[in-house]
Amino acid sequence: MNAAYKALAEKQAAVCSVFANPTRVLILWALADGERPVSDIAMAVEASLQNTSQHLRLMKERGILKSRREAQTIYYHIVENENTESCQLLLHAYQHMKDAQFS
Repeated sequence: MNAAYKALAEKQAAVCSVFANPTRVLILWALADGERPVSDIAMAVEASLQNTSQHLRLMKERGILKSRREAQTIYYHIVENENTESCQLLLHAYQHMKDAQFS
């Protein structure tokens, strides 16, 4: 394997490792329909603001999420790039489960 493939594998492993934690998967699902403030995300995943913020920070560091500030409120959304394509699989699985639950 050449260095480029190894670097790509390391990048993919870093993204995948984020989702070894169920709270972070729930955060991804909470953001499936678009941008939300931290307080809404914390309520959706039933976690404290502090715990949610720690997970959001890690996901942002790994390039999965981006944030923006509006006055005192911080909003997060999913980044759409080559690094987050695997996230789309998790979102697709979530949507399928949600649809099956209501059919």
